[in-house]
Amino acid sequence: MILFVLCISAFLFFICFNLLTNNKILHAITSIVFAVLFILSTFFITINFHDHYGMHKVSHETSTKLVSSADKGMNMLLYQPIGTSGKDKVVIYRTDEKATKPSHTGTDKVENKIITINSDKAKLVTKTVKYEYKSSANRLWFGLAQKSTRVKTINYFYVPKSWMTLTVNQAKQLPTIIKEISGSNTAAQAQMKMSAEQYVQAQVKAAMMKNPKMTSAQQKALVKKATAEFTQKAQAEALQKMMPEIKQKLSQVK
Repeated sequence: MILFVLCISAFLFFICFNLLTNNKILHAITSIVFAVLFILSTFFITINFHDHYGMHKVSHETSTKLVSSADKGMNMLLYQPIGTSGKDKVVIYRTDEKATKPSHTGTDKVENKIITINSDKAKLVTKTVKYEYKSSANRLWFGLAQKSTRVKTINYFYVPKSWMTLTVNQAKQLPTIIKEISGSNTAAQAQMKMSAEQYVQAQVKAAMMKNPKMTSAQQKALVKKATAEFTQKAQAEALQKMMPEIKQKLSQVK
């Protein structure tokens, strides 16, 4: 509404100042009134834009669960440093296992904080601070002049200690590093292969005791399932043992 007052007062001042010249008293009064209205409108519009007059800061907070930034394998959160200070970064994250492409944080008035927690649940808490109008009256007067304005957004990424926080370059080098470390330990690989065979044989034997009439197809399916179970568990344990060496090598990646 303040914009309408500004335009109307400017128009009426022009009319009164230039056309109502026969009656000097009316000419002076109307010209002064509309000139004052024009000046006041300009003043309030200026402080609304510059100092957010009629507005106050309001915080909005949302919380979303996080899943690994990588499609499969280890749980990790990726980020890309920006600038030269080393403090600013864009975080690459996912909130849905089915998401084919990860999301990323913005760079305009956005701050990202990665916090390690004891919980096993990762989550993203986003706090957005905005300038909003204090009342409906303020919104009525200044709503057309200036809309609600975002001041800043702070993203808090809470990740468990078991997660890895890596740069994009480190994530690209990770498979090579794991392959290099695991490939150098042939004794451990041989032991894992032997343990896998023993585990599968034990599972098949136990199943045969419960159901002696198992068909060959059922046995093959059981072997496949038991092998997958053991492989997943063994890889997780091996990865945990290699973690100190993995982190040491990752720290050397720029």
